[in-house]
Amino acid sequence: MKALLIALTWTALNWVSSDSPAKIIANTQSDAAINSGVSPDAQQARQTVVSFLTWYKNHIQEANRSPLVNQTGGKPYSVNLKNGERYLTYLKSSQLLTDAYLNQWRTFFKERQAGFRQSPQSEGPPTGFDYDLVMLNQDVDMQFAELKSLKMGKVVISNNKATVGFTLLDVYEFRLVRQNGRWLINEILNQSQE
Repeated sequence: MKALLIALTWTALNWVSSDSPAKIIANTQSDAAINSGVSPDAQQARQTVVSFLTWYKNHIQEANRSPLVNQTGGKPYSVNLKNGERYLTYLKSSQLLTDAYLNQWRTFFKERQAGFRQSPQSEGPPTGFDYDLVMLNQDVDMQFAELKSLKMGKVVISNNKATVGFTLLDVYEFRLVRQNGRWLINEILNQSQE
């Protein structure tokens, strides 16, 4: 019995020592000011944000495996719409994003394709694709290295909408909607880059 208890304790400690959502939530909510007076809805909205950030950190390489822009030497750039769909399907597998969020990126890909046709580009970083499309900056590796020290901000709930603020090197606002009893991310704003 004692050996089983030790094994279970060791397993739990190893799990919590990783960048698990439970650990990140525990770290970000250890401040008494954050914990006091936070509604269950606000806690669930925060959990959705932390779960997504953790998921994305663990899956960013796979999500970005297929190039979104065709860059063949000497030819104008073009958006690879098939890879764009693969990218969005992979993000959707997190089960934490709304279809509206994903559709905004579909529209972006089509607009950028039209932009490349109107103003051909064949050198330098492709316009609109020189940053991480989820975190909306170029320092995503540095951000995820700091994920354990995520600083959660204010959560505002209004009917079936929530806004969750946090700082992860940059200041963010995630806008969520409640669908089928779950909070899902509907929009991501990097307020430091605006």
